[in-house]
Amino acid sequence: SIPDSFVSFNIPLGIDELPPATTGLSNNVFVDMVISAVDTVAQGSGGSPNEGDAPWQMKTTLTASIPVVAGGVNIFCDGFTSKTDLRDVADADIVVGSASSLDELTRLRIKANVTSTQLNSQGPTEINSDSIEAGLMTLVIKGSDSYFDPATNPGLSDVSVELEDVITIHIMDEDGDSSSGATVFDDVMTLITGTGPDDNSDTNGLITDGYTLNGAFKFTIDRSAQRAHLEPLSALLALCPFNPTRPNGNMLMETCVTRRDVRYRNYPWRNGAKSTAMEICTAGAGTCATTTNSDEADFFATILGDSTYARELGVAYAGVISSAYTLNGRYRRAYWINPGYE
Repeated sequence: SIPDSFVSFNIPLGIDELPPATTGLSNNVFVDMVISAVDTVAQGSGGSPNEGDAPWQMKTTLTASIPVVAGGVNIFCDGFTSKTDLRDVADADIVVGSASSLDELTRLRIKANVTSTQLNSQGPTEINSDSIEAGLMTLVIKGSDSYFDPATNPGLSDVSVELEDVITIHIMDEDGDSSSGATVFDDVMTLITGTGPDDNSDTNGLITDGYTLNGAFKFTIDRSAQRAHLEPLSALLALCPFNPTRPNGNMLMETCVTRRDVRYRNYPWRNGAKSTAMEICTAGAGTCATTTNSDEADFFATILGDSTYARELGVAYAGVISSAYTLNGRYRRAYWINPGYE
């Protein structure tokens, strides 16, 4: 991690270079530079900055226009961004359904390598299922061995991949889509694929507190903890609040609810209910229980109903995912998310 710090630049121009204050660009000093920081511990892991494959180098490009006025001070803040592309560090798969063997896993619907560094909006992918068992979502985070393995990158031996926040939106209408005239689905998709309000800057024009992703979500930044959090915007909560509301007067029996499945790396729950997400055990670390009283068995009993079949399926599926993706609890991790709404 890189703590916040400040660098001051003094540019002596002389008394003759101080014209009256003006908004014209003719009385501005333009600064354009690249600032680079090198992790000397990890530098021995190899890679070339010129080729873009040096995970030990971080850089940021600074561009500023500074007005020339008497006693003028311009403050410009920018964050360090990784020189390494996200796809070179980690990727993710989404597996829909459940399986008791590796052979059954190959027949499930798997959306592979879904990460994007551009955060471009995309249309919905429709995956039909007739049961919660067939609709269970497994999120698998696949960190790169070449980046995280201490044998090849000793400077990152204590760095792990974390799932910070997961928010799901549950839309219920009588036909399961918007063809009946229901508008909740369309309204939500408009927010997700649209542009959100520009609330990235404070009164001084400094990007300090996060940024919007679209019309539904934003990132907030906790600089003291050096972490970012996913939060819903008020426009989304107006359509899909955290607590269900009564159907409106059109009697189409449609409603929409926003749910936090992961919050600040924890798994929240309502009083009297179970968590709607959990991390799958790591077989290689010996944390996968083979009995039907494990956390994985309890999770399946919660979403499918308590039975021997549900518990045995939970134990078996955890082992299948852990084996297929070689989970290690640090940079290769997997999480279950309950698709149903209580």
